[in-house]
Amino acid sequence: MAPNQTQLSIYEMESQGSVAYHRDDAEKDNRSLIPRNGPMRLKGFSHIRAPFTKVKFEAPHFYRKPGLAYQKISQHRHRDVFDREWTGDYDDRYISAFDGRVSKLVVQATDDIYENNVSSTYRRTFIVNIAPLFMRLANWPFNHVDYSKNGKPTSEDYPLLCLKWFVASCIIPMVISTPFGTAQGQARNGGAYDVVPYQYWGYPKVAKNALEMDRTRSFAVSQANPVAERVLRPRVLCFLRDHGDPAMVMNVEDWISQYEAENNLSYVFIAYTAEQFQSAEDMRVLHQIADAAARNAGAMAYWVGCSCMPDPSEMIQDVYRICDVIRGAQSLAIAVGRPPNDTRGINTTDLMLQQWGQRVWTFPEVLLAPQNKDIKVYTRGQDLMQPVSVAKNQFAVKVWKNDAHVARQLIDHYEGNLILNQLELVTLALECLHKRETTQYLPGDHSYALMGLLRVRPQIDPTDSAFQAFARLSLANGSEQLLERLICVLPKSPNQPWHSMDDAFGTKLWDILPQDVAIAGIGEDDTIILDGCRAANVRWKSFAPVAYTRRPTMKRWLAQKMLRMGGVVFLVAAILLAMPTSRPYGAILLIYSIILMGLSPWLLRLLYLGKFWDQQCWLFGFEGYMDMDTIESQIFGGRMGRMKWTAAASPLSRHRRNDNGECVPLDPTSDPEIAALVQKAKHAGPGEQRIFTLVDTGNMTATLFLAERPPVCFLMSGSEGGMKRLIGCSYDWTTSTFYRETVIRMETKFADSMKAISRVKIGFKRTQHPYGLLEQVGEANGQQVA
Repeated sequence: MAPNQTQLSIYEMESQGSVAYHRDDAEKDNRSLIPRNGPMRLKGFSHIRAPFTKVKFEAPHFYRKPGLAYQKISQHRHRDVFDREWTGDYDDRYISAFDGRVSKLVVQATDDIYENNVSSTYRRTFIVNIAPLFMRLANWPFNHVDYSKNGKPTSEDYPLLCLKWFVASCIIPMVISTPFGTAQGQARNGGAYDVVPYQYWGYPKVAKNALEMDRTRSFAVSQANPVAERVLRPRVLCFLRDHGDPAMVMNVEDWISQYEAENNLSYVFIAYTAEQFQSAEDMRVLHQIADAAARNAGAMAYWVGCSCMPDPSEMIQDVYRICDVIRGAQSLAIAVGRPPNDTRGINTTDLMLQQWGQRVWTFPEVLLAPQNKDIKVYTRGQDLMQPVSVAKNQFAVKVWKNDAHVARQLIDHYEGNLILNQLELVTLALECLHKRETTQYLPGDHSYALMGLLRVRPQIDPTDSAFQAFARLSLANGSEQLLERLICVLPKSPNQPWHSMDDAFGTKLWDILPQDVAIAGIGEDDTIILDGCRAANVRWKSFAPVAYTRRPTMKRWLAQKMLRMGGVVFLVAAILLAMPTSRPYGAILLIYSIILMGLSPWLLRLLYLGKFWDQQCWLFGFEGYMDMDTIESQIFGGRMGRMKWTAAASPLSRHRRNDNGECVPLDPTSDPEIAALVQKAKHAGPGEQRIFTLVDTGNMTATLFLAERPPVCFLMSGSEGGMKRLIGCSYDWTTSTFYRETVIRMETKFADSMKAISRVKIGFKRTQHPYGLLEQVGEANGQQVA
C-alpha cells in the first residue's frame, strides 16, 4: 500500500461531520474537534466478550490478532544482550526491558481502532485503567460530567452525581483498608526511564577505527576507509599543433620528458555533456571547438574527457579525479550544441547551456573553475572566435535557475567572497547535486561528484550504495558530524530520501547539535553505527502504576487520619450501640462515622490532589488519540490537571499565547487538520502513517505524533532550540537494526533520566516486508534456541 495522504481540508472535514466547532473557538477553549457524546469512556474489560479477543497467559492477557502477516520467506536469527538466540519467521518484535528478550509486539489502542481496524501486522490490545481502585471510586461520581461544555457540573448532572456519591461513600471505607489500597506503583531504575538492553554483535562495512574492521576483508586492516591520492596534473592532454592539424593526444609525463617544459604547461578544461555530443562526427566538432578555445586562451593544450581518459583500467578512478584536472586548468570552456534527438526545442545557446547545467558532473566543473575568470561558452555552428563570456558569479542566475539562490552561495564560497563552513558546504552541495540528472555509472555517483569538492576523498568502492558512498565521504572528512545531525532530522514526508535535509520542524541541519554521540562505523545495509546515545524503552502493552513524591501538608495529614479512622470509628460505634449503657456515645460515633463516609470521596481527592515534586519516569504509548482527561484518568484515576499536552515536541503539537503572554499547550485536535488526520489514520495499513500518542510521566506530558510503525524506544542523540531531539525507532530483530520512525523534542531537565547504551545500528528508512492476509499466510513461528 502507498502512504496515505494524511491531511484533509477543513471543508472536507465539515462535509464528513468531523468538525464540531469553529477552529478559533476550539483553540481558545482547547476543545477537541473530534466529535463525541459526553466524556470519553473506554470499554476496557468489556472487550473480553468480543469474539475476536484472544486470551494468553503472559501480560497483556487479552489481545486481538492482526489482520495481516508477513510472508514467510526465510528463517531469521537474533542474538540478544545476554547471548540468548531466537530463531523464527519475520514479525514485529521489540526488546523487553524486563528480561532483555526479543518479544512479540503488542500495542494498546483506543476502542475505535481495536474494534474496527484489522490492517496491522502487529497484535493489539485494549486500554485498561490501571489506577488504584479507591482512586477510581473517588472520581467515579464525576466521570459522567462533560467538563468541555462549561467546565463544571450542570443541574442535569447533579441527580446522578449524588446517587453515585452515596454509593462511593459506602464502598471507599471498605476498600481503603484492603490490599487494593495502594495509591502508587513501586519505584524502579532509580526513578529513570526503562533501559534498552541492546547489543550489536556484527561488523561494520567501514569502521572509524581500523582495529574494528573485519580481518577477512581483501584490503589491509590498517585501511579502515582507504583514501585516494590527489592528482597533481592530468595523465593525458591534447597538445596543439599547427592550425588545421588535429591536436596530439599524449601522456603528460612523456611530453614533459621530451620537451622539458614542465613550468610552461597550461591547458584549458573543455566541459561538455554526452547528451549534446555523441557520434563520431560530434566528437570531431567537439575537438574543433576545444582547439579554438585553447588557442583563444593562449594555452598549449586542452583536456577533454572523450580523449584524455583512454585507459579502461583507469577509467573508474579517472572519472572521479576530474576535479583535480579542473583545479589545475588555466581556464574553463564549455562546448554546447543542439541535442541529436531534440524534442524540446533546445535551439539557442542559453537553452543548450541550461541543459548542460542540469547534469551532475557539470556542477563541480563550474564551482572549481579558476577564480576571477569568465567562463567561455562555445556554441556548435557559431563563430568560434566570438564565444559567449559568462562571469562565474553570474552563472547561477543565468544557467542554474531552479536552485540559483543555493548554487550562488557555493560559487561565492569558491570565489572567496562568502566562506562556508564544511557543514554548510556539504549540505548545500548535496542539495544541488541531487537536483541534477546523471546517467548512473556507479550507485554513489552523486556522492563521488560531491567528493571532488572536499579535501579528503575515500577510494572508490563499486560495491557502495549511494548512502554508503556518502557516509564514507562524511566519515573521512568529519564534515562537522553531518551524519550525526542528519539522523536527527524528521522528514517532512514519509518518502523523503535520506539525502534530503528538509526538516519537519523547519530547522537547518547546522541548528542541530549532536548530543555526545559519534559515528563509529557504517553498516552493510545503508545504516550507521552510532555511539553515545541515551535511550528509553516505550511500554506499548499497557499503562503501569506510577510512583511519585509529594510534599506532606497539614490538610493531607488530617484527610489521611480521618479516612483511616472512618472504619475504626464505625466499628467502635457498632460495639457501643450493642451495649445499652453506652448507646448515646455509640450514636454520636455512628453519626460521626457516617459523616466521614459521606466525605470520603472528597477527603480522598483532597489527599491525592496536588502536584508531584518527583515521579517515576515512564514512556507509555498507545495507538490513536484520547483527550488529556481520559489519559490522566486511565493512569492516575481522575482528572487532576497534572498532565498536559506538549507545546512543541512534535509537528502535531499546538500552542497559543494566553492573556498573560505565556505559552499554553493545546489539545492537538483543536486544529481541524490534526482532527482530520486522526480520523483518517484509524484506517491506515502497512506503509501508511498512523497516529500514536506518547505519554511521558517524567515530564507529565503527552505527545501526538505520526509514524508508520510504533517506535519501541527513543534514542537521545541531539539538541536543538533548547530541547533534546529523540529518535523514535522501530526494531528489525532480523538484522539487530533500529529504524527511524519519528523524531520528537523533549525538555532538557530529564535528559539524565535516560541511561546511555552501547553502540546502536540505526537506519534512516525501513523497507516494507512483503505481507498478506493472516488467514492465508499464518502466524509467525519461532523458538528460543539458547
